[in-house]
Amino acid sequence: IEKALANCSSSCGGDTECCIFHVASIFSPTDDHEKMAVENVKGTVDLMNAVAKFPSINTRVILTSSMAGVRGTGQTPLNGSYYTEKDWNTVSRLGVNWGSSYQWSKVESEQKAWELSKENGIKFTSLCPSFIFGPPLSAEASQSFSILTVSKWVNGESPVQSRLCVDVRDVARAHVIAGTRPRTIGERIIVSTESRIPSIKMADELRQMAIELGIGNPDKIHADTNFDGGAIKIGSKEVDCARRMEELLDGFTVRSVEETMRDMAKTLLMNEKVI
Repeated sequence: IEKALANCSSSCGGDTECCIFHVASIFSPTDDHEKMAVENVKGTVDLMNAVAKFPSINTRVILTSSMAGVRGTGQTPLNGSYYTEKDWNTVSRLGVNWGSSYQWSKVESEQKAWELSKENGIKFTSLCPSFIFGPPLSAEASQSFSILTVSKWVNGESPVQSRLCVDVRDVARAHVIAGTRPRTIGERIIVSTESRIPSIKMADELRQMAIELGIGNPDKIHADTNFDGGAIKIGSKEVDCARRMEELLDGFTVRSVEETMRDMAKTLLMNEKVI
């Protein structure tokens, strides 16, 4: 990125405007999760430091953070009811397990990015999506954790879980809007549905799609009925974000979980990823 910025600075002059989307972060179960987490943080810090070296370029940075930066497992919201952009994950620790290390990396990365943006006068916005689901862009094999997860659900290899989630297409759209609207500079925006739907309802959506297409293993699809949602129960408002998305992102709204799961299951089944 530093080389690209150097080329831009030398060839485009002082009126250059640039928007960098930092979306890459390792998110997959691994035994070496401490290394994974540290590398995630380093990638963000390296990017912000690179941007700081070229103040002549009018650069904006859009960081893909996460709900993992907003709250950790079992964490109580600041207002006692639901999470907002004012909440920060204060419970996840590096080295406990891969999930905790990943969550630690997201909050650490975002906080360092905010610090460096203020120190160096970088125009900065962070987007905090919840768990990202949705149809893959192509039929080619993918090691995406969300795709592997839903593939196992549709195959009956693991129970369908209730997740606070958002559609990948909505996350992409939010990034484009955030990168082109001055009002989002300096803002932290949660991109998500506001509550979980029951795992039984999610399983029903996946089962119905498998039946309609006549492929997959609909009879094996089953729900995890033990998890109740943790700090905020399933069905209750878990995050307050719809109003801010609408105000800051030009009337932005997200798809329903049902639509996301139907479209994702259909694409995976049609691509024979789960057969």
